[in-house]
Amino acid sequence: MNFFNTIAPIFIFLLFGIGLVTEESVKADSPEREIAIVLHFDPNVDVKDSSKDTFDQPGRSLFSGDTLTTDEKGYALVTFMDQSVVKVCPLSELIIRGEMDRNQNENIRIDLNRGGVFLNVNRQVSSEFEITTASTMATVKGTSFGVISNGYYWVEQGMLEVMALQSGQTISVRKGMFAQVDESGTDITTGQLSEKELGRLNSQYNALDESLIQRRLIFSLRAANGQILEEGVEFNEPNNN
Repeated sequence: MNFFNTIAPIFIFLLFGIGLVTEESVKADSPEREIAIVLHFDPNVDVKDSSKDTFDQPGRSLFSGDTLTTDEKGYALVTFMDQSVVKVCPLSELIIRGEMDRNQNENIRIDLNRGGVFLNVNRQVSSEFEITTASTMATVKGTSFGVISNGYYWVEQGMLEVMALQSGQTISVRKGMFAQVDESGTDITTGQLSEKELGRLNSQYNALDESLIQRRLIFSLRAANGQILEEGVEFNEPNNN
């Protein structure tokens, strides 16, 4: 049962991704569309403005405007339709917002109110991914990086653009670098991280990886024109051993 509950939302996401479920059919069935799913959490996650406030199993859908909160021991793994992944550390709160245009291009924004997250954002030319704190906004594409709600960013792979919301100052942050907004929220400083510092920043998210097993499924689907399409989907499930 747990396996089915994890796979079912992924299967629906896959239908969206290859165009077998149309925008019109989704609007006819429900007033909102899922933009992400919680693949794993440990030990619990709370969500406001969703159909259920506390998750009791993985595979729960998230809708635009949902607020996800972790407690002092809580971790969560959230994945989006383009397979971008967000890891949420304890004592965090974030609001997930998203919309899809007529061309099936997805625009995602995460408002990080407190705590921290680590993101692996896919390099999708047609998609936009933003993350904001109280004083900064970052535009992301094809990047692995972390964010703390006080406006601290670090990049493991790729590059992101960080803007100070008060002054409009924008800085490019590249692999192995950090960026920090000052107390006034107007100036951003950057620097280079050592491998030890980078490892320390990433280490708090390793516990979530260790509790998961990566799986891959191949779906064979028939399109409206009769063509058989095969799509592979990677996902994570709890390691109960």
